[in-house]
Amino acid sequence: MGSLLALSLLLGIGATESLKVGGGHIIVWRTHALQSGVHRGITRGYVMVHGTNRNAEDYFRWALASTAAADRLETTAVVAPHFKARTGADKGDPVEPGEWYWTNEGWKAGLQALNGSITSYETMDRILECFNDAARFPDLKEVVVAGHSAGGQFVQRYAAFNRQEPKMRVKVRYVPANPSSYVYLDGLRLSQGGVCSPQGGCTGQFAPYWDAENCTTYNHYRYGLEKLEGYAAGMDPEQIRRQFVSRDVTYLVGELDTRTDDPTLDRSCPAQAQGPNRRERGTNFWNYMKQRFQAQHGFAIAPGCGHAAVCVFAGTAGVRAVFRD
Repeated sequence: MGSLLALSLLLGIGATESLKVGGGHIIVWRTHALQSGVHRGITRGYVMVHGTNRNAEDYFRWALASTAAADRLETTAVVAPHFKARTGADKGDPVEPGEWYWTNEGWKAGLQALNGSITSYETMDRILECFNDAARFPDLKEVVVAGHSAGGQFVQRYAAFNRQEPKMRVKVRYVPANPSSYVYLDGLRLSQGGVCSPQGGCTGQFAPYWDAENCTTYNHYRYGLEKLEGYAAGMDPEQIRRQFVSRDVTYLVGELDTRTDDPTLDRSCPAQAQGPNRRERGTNFWNYMKQRFQAQHGFAIAPGCGHAAVCVFAGTAGVRAVFRD
């Protein structure tokens, strides 16, 4: 796997592009220009969303390693958007004039930029719009939106809420990996002491949360559909349920992503209501979607992987989830 990453770096593939979104822009790393040129032979768009450290260039290289592992470099357009975050006038990521930026929690959840009304999910809509241009990508067959850790949170929620997929001429698939939390579609959670299996099936039931009295926000957005905000504000929960269940989603979790002392793990009470660690939270959520909604979503354990994007996506499970063919 290390040699694959080294290969992708040596190839020197990719450049940044200023992607126009609304009255501003974001920076994306990409192998093929999204707003110019004609890219014949490109059959798949592969969009990779970075984690909480917002190291988009690293994630771009890791997505290239994944693409190289699948032997699909010649037919895949890889894109890694950079969601910049600021905590004040002089703190956070440097931004260009007109570049959108968020809080480091806001971009993960589709909230509005700190310097305007554009949400981070609208920027993903814009990336999909670019791929949807048949003149620019005439041979495109599908777009895969993937993300790891905080990027996995982004992708799972985007899969549930986005309004762009019905406008697409090609198939869209979603691959969230190792997120700290998921947006549940109702107020049910796995019963106390219950355990779910990666093969399907749980020892407990999905029932009204047993500790709701002490965790009153457990079903608020970003963990549930109460008090929706940002891109999701005003959406009908029933519509959200229908569209998310029907979407092509594959959840990836690292076999070794079981730490409960990871400083980047969400340990708030709404997150703890979903399970003690990332592996169990992912296993629980997949079983929840199967049992409650009969969703035909996919699920895979990335063998030997902890909380590492390159291990998950350049390994067998990640390559299979993204490329399938």
